Amino acid sequence: MQNVMERYQTFRQVVDDITLMNNRFMNKVFDGNIPATQRMLRVILKNDKIKVCKVSVQQWLQNLYGHSAQLDILAEDENGTQFNVEIQRSDEGASVQRARFYCGALDMHFLDRGKKYEALPDAYVIFITESDVFKEGRPIYNVERSINESGKAFGDGSHIVYVNAACQDDTPLGRLMQDFNCSNPAKMHYKELADTVNYFKSTK
Repeated sequence: MQNVMERYQTFRQVVDDITLMNNRFMNKVFDGNIPATQRMLRVILKNDKIKVCKVSVQQWLQNLYGHSAQLDILAEDENGTQFNVEIQRSDEGASVQRARFYCGALDMHFLDRGKKYEALPDAYVIFITESDVFKEGRPIYNVERSINESGKAFGDGSHIVYVNAACQDDTPLGRLMQDFNCSNPAKMHYKELADTVNYFKSTK
């Protein structure tokens, strides 16, 4: 009996300490969770008009002739815009080449045969990183293509965003990153996240 109780206490401690920066736990919290995903995207992208209609986790984008991609979170809004959110605890996993590859994988997956290129939906690849991968001290890095000679936006509909989870100031984004690093749902700021975290930590 003692061994059983010891194992339970060990497991209980793991559950108590785990946060949304843990990839597996984050997947559980966001899987099919439209309110939480919508709140996260609205805060990161500073757009309260985003209306998420579909969310899945660990979505495989298969490539028969090369490298495939497994996405942490894949969401779609009412306009067909695709959002891929990745949690990365090591700088190596958030390389700029990986961001480029994931953008291409989304494009290949969501343009149906026979459709014109102009039918491609807008796509966001968002990395939430444990540390500041670009070492510039910014809470967020928005990457957009532009024309070098004029500085004008290229406007191809692809967007790459890096969120620095180490920046936890008193702003909407900073409070979201506090929630991602918080193990106690009672101390989280955003109800949509706190309710689900509390469910997985507290229910039988």
